[in-house]
Amino acid sequence: MENPQTSGGQPVPMAGEMFVLSRRGLAFTASSGSRKFQAGGQLFLSPLRIVFVAEESSGSGLLGTLFGASKANVLAFDLPLATLERESFNQPIFGANNLTGVSPPLPGSACDGADIHWCLSFQDGGVGTFLPIFFGLLAEMRSRLEAERSGAAGAAAGGSTEVPTAFAVAVPETAVAEVVRAAYVDPSDPTKLYVEAAGPRARRGGHSFRE
Repeated sequence: MENPQTSGGQPVPMAGEMFVLSRRGLAFTASSGSRKFQAGGQLFLSPLRIVFVAEESSGSGLLGTLFGASKANVLAFDLPLATLERESFNQPIFGANNLTGVSPPLPGSACDGADIHWCLSFQDGGVGTFLPIFFGLLAEMRSRLEAERSGAAGAAAGGSTEVPTAFAVAVPETAVAEVVRAAYVDPSDPTKLYVEAAGPRARRGGHSFRE
């Protein structure tokens, strides 16, 4: 969903949400029907979602060339892990490595009900740290969604038809720490971690980066 709540250039965590990492130097593009979105900035990853946040400084350098002030048209964008589909990491011969996927629009979105086809291009540095954490959290989310659906199917047989929403399934902090512990620390990857493998301790300017 376009323009989730942000403060000071960072996403505002939802209740119980903990951001695991951030990554600067990205180009974001997305399309939904006739709507197009593009900007340069950074992403924040939590066990619930990717949040892209545009940067004012994207008007200079490579990102400025790609998405200057006249081209950037989005301030922030939500991509829930629970509804993400057809994700793919791509390494083109020409151009930057990129992560692509498809997400359905969230309720209240201006995307007119059309699926969102998005691309995050890594314009600066490697991805050896980011990718294992992203795919690890995505696998955790899908595992818990499957367990939730199995439970919902059993409840439906007993008369309940409640369906989980995009942000309803939380990944425990212990599982997040295990995902971070298993990740390779790539010295060429500028990803900034907020969670330590020994235990989640999210930091943002000396304060906990969570709600």
